[in-house]
Amino acid sequence: MKTETVWISRAMSDPTLIKSITSNWMEFDPDKTVDAIRRSKMGEPLPSERFPTEMHCRYKDKRLKKLPDIYSAGGFLAVSSACAEVLRQHDLGQTSLYPFSVFQFDQKTQVEGDYFHLNIGETKNAFEPDESPRARPFPTNMWVLPGGVSDGDIAVNSAALSGADLWIDPKMRNAFFLSDRLVQALKDAKLTRRFGLRKCRLV
Repeated sequence: MKTETVWISRAMSDPTLIKSITSNWMEFDPDKTVDAIRRSKMGEPLPSERFPTEMHCRYKDKRLKKLPDIYSAGGFLAVSSACAEVLRQHDLGQTSLYPFSVFQFDQKTQVEGDYFHLNIGETKNAFEPDESPRARPFPTNMWVLPGGVSDGDIAVNSAALSGADLWIDPKMRNAFFLSDRLVQALKDAKLTRRFGLRKCRLV
């Protein structure tokens, strides 16, 4: 009998995926923008108008190249069009993909590629901190992934096996979880390299 597999991604906490991208929203309405970023990272479904449709390079002396399949754009989680296409073929529940354009510092020269804000709008209470000794406690009853986390270091219960294929756990900061069927589809499309995926242990 095949053992079901659940995966966790470190993409949200990978510093190499934080790109020098911002939006005019951060200048004109920073409080509202930061609130949208915070809510999205907590797994709250938000309407499209909470996400900027245009973003640009933050620095005049830097030139953006084609961006990776998953990255942080000014605090917002973003994916490529190829990644978005695979995600749409699975059960996303209330998760949404909102298109946006990326420009160089001049806000006129568009960066190669089509990109989407990934607003993960599903949560599951499946993470088991007592069974995950490598997870580090964080203020307000949350945990974070350590550096160098390996397969099996993070434990989840059976609640992870039902419902949407992509979700956030309210007890885990800056990480998201994926079903095995979604991960296998992303692997088949050769899109998982920057996801920082690790297998969870089912308890």
